[in-house]
This record gives sequence, C-alpha cells and structure tokens, in this order.
Amino acid sequence: MESDANTTTTLSQPRNFEFTGKAGEYFSIWIVNVLLTILTLGIYSAWAKVRTNQYFYGNTRLDGNTFRYLADPKQILKGRIIAVAFFAVYYFSGLISPLAAGISLLVLVLLMPALIVMSMSFQLKNTAYRNIKFKFEKNYKKAYMVFILPILILGPYFIFITLFQPEELAVQQQEMPKHLLIMLAGFPLLIMLLFPWWEYMITGFKVNHSNFGTADFTFGAKKRQYYFLYLKPFLGIVLVGVLFAVIAGAIAGYTKASGATESTNASPIVTIAMPFLLVIFYLWFFAYLQARRTNLVFNNISIEGHQLTSKLGVMYMMYLYATNTLAMALSLGLLMPWAKIRTARYRASVTAIEPSGDFDGFIGAQANPQSALGEEMGDIFDLDLGL
Repeated sequence: MESDANTTTTLSQPRNFEFTGKAGEYFSIWIVNVLLTILTLGIYSAWAKVRTNQYFYGNTRLDGNTFRYLADPKQILKGRIIAVAFFAVYYFSGLISPLAAGISLLVLVLLMPALIVMSMSFQLKNTAYRNIKFKFEKNYKKAYMVFILPILILGPYFIFITLFQPEELAVQQQEMPKHLLIMLAGFPLLIMLLFPWWEYMITGFKVNHSNFGTADFTFGAKKRQYYFLYLKPFLGIVLVGVLFAVIAGAIAGYTKASGATESTNASPIVTIAMPFLLVIFYLWFFAYLQARRTNLVFNNISIEGHQLTSKLGVMYMMYLYATNTLAMALSLGLLMPWAKIRTARYRASVTAIEPSGDFDGFIGAQANPQSALGEEMGDIFDLDLGL
C-alpha cells in the first residue's frame, strides 16, 4: 500500500521546464544570423529564424526531454514574401487614392482571420516533443466568428479615417466634421472596453483548437479575469497622469510666486526626474502585463487533465527588463543574446506541468499517424506570417 502511495505521489509531482542554453553559444548563432541577414538584404532572415528557434527549442527541457523545431526556411521565406506583397499593395494603393487604400485595407482586414489560422497551423505542426507533433485545427468558420466583431469595428473605422484624412484637414485649417470628431474621440474608449474581451476570445480560440498528438488543449479562463488583468495598469496610468499634473501645477505655482531664479534652479531637477519616473513606470507597466498575462494564460491551460502552471514575478521581470535594456544599451546591442538567454532561463524555471496521473503513459499514448497526402496538402496553405 505504501509503495502504491509513493508511486502515485511520484506520478503527480510537477514536471518543471528547464532552459539549458548558454549566452556564448547563442552569441555565435546570433552574430552569424545578423551578418548574413544584412548581406542578403533580409533573405537569410528565414534561415536565421529557424536556427534561433532550433537552438531555443532544443535547449528547453521537460521531464528530461527537449522540444524540436522542424520548420523549412523556404516555407518561412514564402510567407514573408506574401506579407511584404500585402504591405506593398496597401502602401502603393495609398499613393493612388484614399479610396484604393481603404479598399485594400478592408481586404487585408477580411483576410486576417484566415491568415492567423494558417500561421498558427504552421507554428504548431513544426513543433515536436518526444517525436510527437503539435497541431492546430484549421477551423476557418470559427475564426471568422471570433474575429467578426473586431472586423466590423476596425474595418469601417480605418477606411473612414483613410478617406477623410483628418491630418490634411488640420493642415488646411478646415473644421473637422462633427461625426468624424465623435468617431475619433469615441474609438479609443471603445477599444479599451472591448480589448480584454477580444483577447480572451482570441486566446481561447488558439488554445482550444490546439492539440498534442491526439490530446486536446483546453482553456479555462473567464472574461472577467481579463478585465481585472487590465484594471490595475489602467488605474496606474490614471494615477501617474494625476501625479504628473499635480507636480506640474505645483511647479508652475512655485515659479509664479518665486520668480525666474528659483524656476531656473528647479527646472533641471524636474527635467531629469520626470523622464526617470516615466521610465520606471513604463518598466513596471510592461513587466506587469507580461507576467500577469502569461500567468493568466498558462494557469488556465490543461491537456487531458494535466495542468500547465506559470509563476512569473512582476518585480523580477521588471528587474530583468531594466538590466537587459541597460546592458544592451551600454554594449551597443552586443549583449542581446545574453539578455534573451537569461530571460528564457527565468521563464522556464517558473513554468511547469502538474500531472493528473501517469504523465509518461499520457505522452506515449499521443502518437497520431497521419496520411502523408493530407500532411503535404496542409503544407500548401500553412504560412509563417509572424502573427
């Protein structure tokens, strides 16, 4: 009985991720990638991405086994050529007329759900663990159902802005139409209200249509968790805005009461302090969103009862971002590999899977032989667009 209990405890112990990459190793890959990408005018960037992902995947371990990245650089290059072609069409249509730019933008917005599905399919099917591939269910109908509201809102808005071009009205000193003014003022508020809901829908779509072998991923987060996620940063922005307004008002009052001499003495302090405080707030804001969003997503992903967990710390992420940025600035970018390695190592160290039973048996059961014809036909429509 005691042996069975020990076996059950062992089976249910968390399996921690581990990153074993080293800065020196990755630097040699990174510097070659940079030089060849420059020499080939960006063409080598597809091969650079494959080499980078192969290094990071190959040094990410789970339960003693590493991940593999299987993408073909030529397929990535094809996707990037298509993405550049889309951008070129939009750019040159804007030179023809605002109407042409609006139409091309509408086409891009309408294609976006399908492109995201193709991109997700490419990313997952080229990822493997223990020789078992991940995959993404290409449900285009569901994708358009998820994206229909953003399409209906963003599409007409951007076309409207493109056609009316408010910056030209300002240059010509013409009065902006009231309906355009209302749209410009109301749109940011609408986006703020809808963005958490939209992110929840998109994340749920991506997770719930992902598979590992024959096992389905499940996303269990709630919409309200996404709204609470963004509430604290929003309040932080409001608080910082009020604080800066109070400081500016106090300085203005002090200057008026004291005269120019005191103002001159005080302005260097303010000039230095204000940007410094903004940088600190930006680092906290970015670290908070990255850590809390990652934890929210990972802690609500499960696969056949096995729970993924993440415990990223906001303050430690803030420390990483601050020291990484400082190191890269002082080294003129040469310490970027070191920064990426230490960030990947920390992220892996706080990520784990909590098995609900025999994890090895679960992995062994996921082999899913597929038709070679079906696999090749799927390759035709899968693209890496960086989405």
